Amino acid sequence: MCFSASASFTGAAVIGAAGIASLALCRRPREIPFAALPFAFGVHQALEGVTWLDLNDAPGAVLTGWGVHLWVLYAWALLPTWVPVAVWLIEPDARRRRMMVPLMAIGIALTAFMLTQAFQSGIEVRVVASNLDYVLPFSPGWLLAFPYVAATCLTPAISTQRWIRIFGIGNFIAMSAAAIIKAEAYSSLWCTFAAFLSLIILAHYVHQRSERVRAGGSAPVGLAGT
Repeated sequence: MCFSASASFTGAAVIGAAGIASLALCRRPREIPFAALPFAFGVHQALEGVTWLDLNDAPGAVLTGWGVHLWVLYAWALLPTWVPVAVWLIEPDARRRRMMVPLMAIGIALTAFMLTQAFQSGIEVRVVASNLDYVLPFSPGWLLAFPYVAATCLTPAISTQRWIRIFGIGNFIAMSAAAIIKAEAYSSLWCTFAAFLSLIILAHYVHQRSERVRAGGSAPVGLAGT
């Protein structure tokens, strides 16, 4: 989280536990990428907690190194492909899956670009007004928002499954709120919101399980929650 080391580690524990529960509830191998998102966000939050410790909460302190690059690698390079592919894999409607293909392509293209940026020497993080401000080498950074939103928000928003749609819409709201609240700490604040939004993924699998119980275990898993 963008507030303190203790907040980051607490969030990591809560979200990571939700991720383990989601993985335990998923029934098919193709569901694993989506179910694993909360756990990955938990690890990401723990990594930010380590960053806070390294910075020692000191205003104006600047940090570079492997931890900063890994944080950026996950947030800006992996998620644009991970989210749309994970959603596509569990979408039961063929027409919606076709609609998701161009969005996946956008995400993959953004991932390819960000992989060239994630390990640039110019990446650093500093404490600004009790928040973490990640400085990326690409400028202007806001241009990345358009393909990022298309891949990570629009793809789940067009799903036929209710909780996945809520995740996509909530993710867009979180990105917008982060930009309005703390523009200088946008990346860190958005990832905090998105990490807790990933709890919606657990709700998706809890709902699926409830549907299976009500149907006596006969309902197709992929159609639950539509």
